Amino acid sequence: MNITRYFIFSLVLLGTGLPKKIMAQKVSGKWYGVGMVDVAQATNNYLCELLLNQDGNNNVTGEFNYYFRNGYFSNKVQGTFKLDSRFMYIHLVPVMYNRTVNTLIGVDCPMHGEFVLKVSRAETTLSGNFLSDGLHQYTCAPLKVNFLKLLNNEPTLKERVAQLNKEDTTQDSVVVAAAPPPPLPVKPKEPEIATTQNVAKDAEQKVQMRLNNLVRVIDVSDDSVRIDLYDNGILDYDTATVFFNKKMVQYKRLLDTRRPISFYVHVDPVETNNDLVMYADNLGLIPPNSALMIVTDKEHRYEISLTSDFQKNAAVRLRKAKKPEMRAN
Repeated sequence: MNITRYFIFSLVLLGTGLPKKIMAQKVSGKWYGVGMVDVAQATNNYLCELLLNQDGNNNVTGEFNYYFRNGYFSNKVQGTFKLDSRFMYIHLVPVMYNRTVNTLIGVDCPMHGEFVLKVSRAETTLSGNFLSDGLHQYTCAPLKVNFLKLLNNEPTLKERVAQLNKEDTTQDSVVVAAAPPPPLPVKPKEPEIATTQNVAKDAEQKVQMRLNNLVRVIDVSDDSVRIDLYDNGILDYDTATVFFNKKMVQYKRLLDTRRPISFYVHVDPVETNNDLVMYADNLGLIPPNSALMIVTDKEHRYEISLTSDFQKNAAVRLRKAKKPEMRAN
């Protein structure tokens, strides 16, 4: 009789710990992470979310949501989770191509997910990659994501994006509302010494205190080319000053994902080097300061990813392409 009671008591003790252990091995719940494009010189990132439900047979269903540049995207997902290896596989889902500038006319990459569940006292994560299929493996770069498990009452990605857009759209009106009334007329003062020329001179001295990292040399055919600068990824309030041939052409401009900083530069055919330099005024919310530069003339269109910080500037060199010589008959 005592042996029977002991056996039952042992089963009860084991049973009380079993549900917690099983729950620790499930991927059900809310997961959040930042997806980084896993390729050299790429700085694009995606805000990613998984909302998963795992059934008793280790089948996984739910949603993969992400925010890229100025667009929010939601996809239904299906997959499997292997308890012995803690490996989760997600079947193909469309993911916006990482070099897309305008998400309204962008193209998708079919990608599947491979993630490993890691459980510790500090945190629970799903670490791995979204990988393209064999047909697109040389075009669509892997997207590396470390998902952190969130509490059920924490905001979803859609709620985070809505809050961010709300703050962005109300910022100007708040600034205007808080602005002081126009000052009363006072006796004119002597003009201040600080002028636009002085600001430019000060900026041109500061840019020389950092190293220039020459990212790319490109050939252009026109004397005048258009430059467009976007925030490369999500709006994180990067600001930059731009120089052309050591002269300031843009001063402390906010890099946006929707509206570019646009200007033209003259390419001198006599000089071999015409350098565009991006100087980071800050590092934004997600360091480093990153931008997508688009250089356009009548015959070319180049997209170049730039990153700069407090130690180095990002530089692009424009070179006037030589016209092909006409052969005499």
